Amino acid sequence: MKDSHVEQRSSAQEPARPPSLGPVASGLVSLFLAGSFVLLGPIALIVAPLAAIPILRFEAERGGSALVWGPVVVILVAAASAGGGVVALSVLAAYLLVAVLPTVSVVAWARSGWPEGRWVAVTVLAFALVLVTVAVVATLPQGPVDIVAEWARSAAQDAGEFYTSMGVGRGEVQRAMDQVPGFVAWTLPSMLVFYLVAILFWIRPRLPMLGFDVPIGPFESYRSDEWLPVVFALSGLGAVVLGGTFRWVALNLLLPVLALYFVHGLAIIRAHLARWIGRGWLVRWGVAILALQMPLPAVVALLGLVDAFRPLRPQLNEDGGME
Repeated sequence: MKDSHVEQRSSAQEPARPPSLGPVASGLVSLFLAGSFVLLGPIALIVAPLAAIPILRFEAERGGSALVWGPVVVILVAAASAGGGVVALSVLAAYLLVAVLPTVSVVAWARSGWPEGRWVAVTVLAFALVLVTVAVVATLPQGPVDIVAEWARSAAQDAGEFYTSMGVGRGEVQRAMDQVPGFVAWTLPSMLVFYLVAILFWIRPRLPMLGFDVPIGPFESYRSDEWLPVVFALSGLGAVVLGGTFRWVALNLLLPVLALYFVHGLAIIRAHLARWIGRGWLVRWGVAILALQMPLPAVVALLGLVDAFRPLRPQLNEDGGME
């Protein structure tokens, strides 16, 4: 009787987990969710990251998640090669970003035993390196800045005509669109990396529910990897002293580092606010939305960078209280 009570209590403490589907069903569900970029437009930024959930659940339950995402990738590559055009390539790119990359990184984390700061840093910087390398090789000999600027100029012109048809003043639209090509040309890879950072930190607290045993602490205890200041210094120096394509590469490595320090800074702010107004969802979202207002992102990222050398979180005193 006593053992049955213990079993009931332990089972009650386990988090409710989503069902584990078979490899075919998991692959189809993940493909449908990742493909929402084609169907839902901007709303898909919220829906698409759900594509990683069935694959991660399959990995935690049975292992071998490549059985889920591998055939999907092969089918999408075949569709793109057979003339699927922009749609097939877009779905393939979205699937790799929101489903395959998060899954592979979580599996690597679970097997390596890294601290979570290193897991995030390795995943984000590896993705940034792949993006800039592919962009540089694909745009030789002209270079990525000019090619992306031409594409952004064409996209901005189309967007400008659309907003003008909606009744927005042509002068206001033109001023806004004139700034788009230069900004996008220099930061497009970083925009994709920022989205990956958001996906990783959305997945992070849900991993125990999915069945992964990884070292996840409360968000206010999150710290960036100890080697990240080295990457910050090298990429920052390159963005200042280099030119052309080399500056573009350095800048698109620096911005992801700053994004990681921004999250680090949010954790510091959360640690202080938790002492006074708690950890509710209103606090979390309120701080995040406020911190995104310019020029606060730079200030928050600076907090994270400083904390790497001098602790800024509340410290325990000799009596066990917080200082």
